[in-house]
Amino acid sequence: MPVLPELPECESKIKTFFFDTDSCGLVHNIAYLRFVEIARSELAERLGWPLKEMEKTGLVPVVVKTEIVYKSPARLGDIISIISRLSRIERVRFQIDFELRKESPTGSLLAECRQILACIKLPERKPSPIPLNWAQSYPWLVGKKTENS
Repeated sequence: MPVLPELPECESKIKTFFFDTDSCGLVHNIAYLRFVEIARSELAERLGWPLKEMEKTGLVPVVVKTEIVYKSPARLGDIISIISRLSRIERVRFQIDFELRKESPTGSLLAECRQILACIKLPERKPSPIPLNWAQSYPWLVGKKTENS
């Protein structure tokens, strides 16, 4: 079992490209979901649950709910810094919060996102408990009350 980091968080950096933008040169709202997917995958890897492990064990996360609040626009060529944090653990579900900022001297806040995910076991597609080492490593997150929970 891998040793997990002290804090269940990760920073990802993503550059915006032409295909991320609309006709005004602003990053399109759907691109943020792709950015969050990348950050969530990097966080899972950091927390000892890489894609290869998911494939091997058949335990996979599925998104149940996504909320995004857009604060200011990102533009073509911007570098976006995404802080992703595991913020709540339940028996089968867990929550990850994301903060997306423009990589700049001011670090302006672009968006905040929250995702609720559930673990399922393949091929049965049945709910399954989250990785045991998460609850053991981050007991303060188990059953933690969060906004809208």
